[in-house]
Amino acid sequence: MPDLSLDLRYLTYAILVAEHGSFRAAAHALDLSQSTVSRRVQLLERRIGIALFDRSRKGAELTPAGARFLQSAAVGASHMERAILDTRKAHRGEIGELRIGVATSLANGFLGDLLESYRAAYPSVDVRVEEVSQRIAGTRLLSRRLDVAFLAGAPDVHDCTTTKMWNERLVVALPKSHRLAELPSLPWDDLRDETFLSPANDKGAEMESLLLRKLYGSGSSPDISVHDVGRDDLLTLVARGFGVFMTLESTVSEDYTNVAFVPVGDDTDIVAFSAVLLAEQQNPTISPFMKFAAARSLYPIEKPAARSDLKPTSGA
Repeated sequence: MPDLSLDLRYLTYAILVAEHGSFRAAAHALDLSQSTVSRRVQLLERRIGIALFDRSRKGAELTPAGARFLQSAAVGASHMERAILDTRKAHRGEIGELRIGVATSLANGFLGDLLESYRAAYPSVDVRVEEVSQRIAGTRLLSRRLDVAFLAGAPDVHDCTTTKMWNERLVVALPKSHRLAELPSLPWDDLRDETFLSPANDKGAEMESLLLRKLYGSGSSPDISVHDVGRDDLLTLVARGFGVFMTLESTVSEDYTNVAFVPVGDDTDIVAFSAVLLAEQQNPTISPFMKFAAARSLYPIEKPAARSDLKPTSGA
């Protein structure tokens, strides 16, 4: 079988000879000797069994058979070069598909900014984003339906690695007419008499669990009203006075004109978010994406800790 990589290279030499009408000019363009270009084109001619050029002192002129061959072969060579280039880009993670699960809002903050800047840097990667809960994310990572998930805390998912990326403050969404809406921040005690709206899904259950811990700790039992709607509709209910909604600072947006977002608690009332992905990856887009994310992360990449159990040798 012919060596395709060799034939493609020699085909490029033949195309340049045809374009320049001269072996000497083609050799100059390739920064090779004229004899080298001539020998390699001759090898190509022997491979395909036809003479591509009529050679004379005036230069090199395509034979009729050579003209037909190069016209067809040049198209194939262009496609092959493109295929090789695309394959190399795919290997470097510059093209392909990246499936991301998120357990927070993209309206504001680290994750939305990360995805926007990554798309600008890697425009040929098709980024697919899916909103997930902690439970669903683990299943979809293990079944390779997701490449990476950004989840609250530091989840321990089988066969996955977890890397802390950023923090978010807890905020409460209130109607702008609410008596507490103008305050710069709120202690948990001020919310003991409020009705908390919650979505009827896993994410609602996760936030409900957090609320119960915080408000029980302040000596109150929260009134929780569950609604089978998404985040936007919950905020609409907030604006219309149905209750308040506990969420994260990434949700804060000026799009909700009749809703005020007020931080709750102190600087310790934060939720850390981590990137969770399979330890053994098959998708080549993951490695450059994680490097890109780590460069923007709140948490620097940690180096392995030095071992403290090593004893100095005697006489040290």
